[in-house]
Amino acid sequence: MFIPVDNKDANSTLFEGYTLIVPAVSVGNVGQLAADLLISTMWLERCGFIYHDSILPLVGNDPFAHPEADVCKVVTSCEVYHSKLHQMVVIQQRAPFVKGRMPSFRHWLTSWIKENKFEKVVILSSMHAHERLDVQLQGSQFRYVATPDLEAQHKERFSHEALQWTTLEQRPTLSESGNTENSVYLPGGGIARSLFEQCLNEDIPTIILLVFCAEGDNAQDAVKLAYNLNLWLDLIDFKAKYDLDGKTIIKPATTWKIPSSWRLLFGTAVDQTLFH
Repeated sequence: MFIPVDNKDANSTLFEGYTLIVPAVSVGNVGQLAADLLISTMWLERCGFIYHDSILPLVGNDPFAHPEADVCKVVTSCEVYHSKLHQMVVIQQRAPFVKGRMPSFRHWLTSWIKENKFEKVVILSSMHAHERLDVQLQGSQFRYVATPDLEAQHKERFSHEALQWTTLEQRPTLSESGNTENSVYLPGGGIARSLFEQCLNEDIPTIILLVFCAEGDNAQDAVKLAYNLNLWLDLIDFKAKYDLDGKTIIKPATTWKIPSSWRLLFGTAVDQTLFH
């Protein structure tokens, strides 16, 4: 269930017309890292958290605490952030699913999406680079796949020179009836494919944004994913503002604000006293 921080009725419609961004727990955790960048750069406000028995429990310090912060906040395994200005909600899932319980969460999430009347859903994900087709080896490593209704609404924007997005290439699979049909192939993508297909079946406008990657330092993959999302939705203005003279800077250019938690992305350094 969704539990708001201000103790309002959890069943009330809070986000009608909003865009919901859902990072999938996928290879390299690229979707989650991209969500980190959005939350940190846009200073998104935590509006609640999701408690569901399909997600392993977790508790920890605030990953977005700034050096000057003097208040210790505790975070859980799945939290919800929002921006009223941009009418956007970001779910940040910090723990994996309990084995076999992913479908349960997917059904709950789609019901919650419909109850709150979200305008569209954006799934941030990634896919194993070693599963690429020959045509995918060169060029942009960014892909997208959208439901027909959302594709039709934004088709001109997706094909515009500013974006030049490439649709994820489909692959032939064998259906239950024994026929061959094309489908979304997303190995390593976590919940992304099944959530997309359920949203498609329930007429929820949905899009998957993803990059091909391997496990390792995926910070740059996350920047690439967040950058493409921002190109489409125009959430963050990265351009500097100048006075009429064209030289005096009124507002410096915005840059991605790296969360403090990224300093320990691969754990703490080895205690050197072990070798003394």
